[in-house]
Amino acid sequence: MPTNWLTWARGNDKLILGALEKQGSILVEATSLLIELLSDYEKSLSENKDKIKDLEVKGDSITHELFTTLSQTFVTPLDREDLSGLTSTIDQVLDYVDGTADRFVLFKIKKPMVYMLDLAKILHLCSQEIHYVLKKLQSTKKNGNFIEHCNKIKKYEREADHLYRKAIAELFETNDAVQILKNYEIYQNLESSIDRCMDVADIVEDIVLKYG
Repeated sequence: MPTNWLTWARGNDKLILGALEKQGSILVEATSLLIELLSDYEKSLSENKDKIKDLEVKGDSITHELFTTLSQTFVTPLDREDLSGLTSTIDQVLDYVDGTADRFVLFKIKKPMVYMLDLAKILHLCSQEIHYVLKKLQSTKKNGNFIEHCNKIKKYEREADHLYRKAIAELFETNDAVQILKNYEIYQNLESSIDRCMDVADIVEDIVLKYG
């Protein structure tokens, strides 16, 4: 057997972990655009909604390529199931971000509710933490900071859960049933996106336990 066999077998490490880092970068950009969309709603809705869609398409492409690479790689840098879980869950977050932006147009929302911007800001904070840990995966698996950043995501998720309950309670105090249904679905999308961020944190914690 050639002496460089292990080097060849692990040749896709950089490609796989780099693709995950790219996914994280796209997620940060998409959530930043969602904040811009909600902050300057009338002027930026159409443009930022299209930009988010483009990022979601890029994210889908990375996910597909990553699954293809994993299927063709004998020795993966981390457990194959963990890598698959990371890329698919991050892709779900991107899908929710895109779905949220899309619903403002589809539902012809004239003005977003105030808690929607608050939740988008929390989602952006979660995406930054995800991007950080994905970058660190490329340099080392043994890093105590991983747990610290996962705990931050969980803290943000608890804050979002509190805001979500408050937002829904206030929403149902209004009288327009159609608007209630439309805004409720948008709130659900935002909350689900943050829940998926916590799922990413859980996967990263599992990786730390395996390799720490």
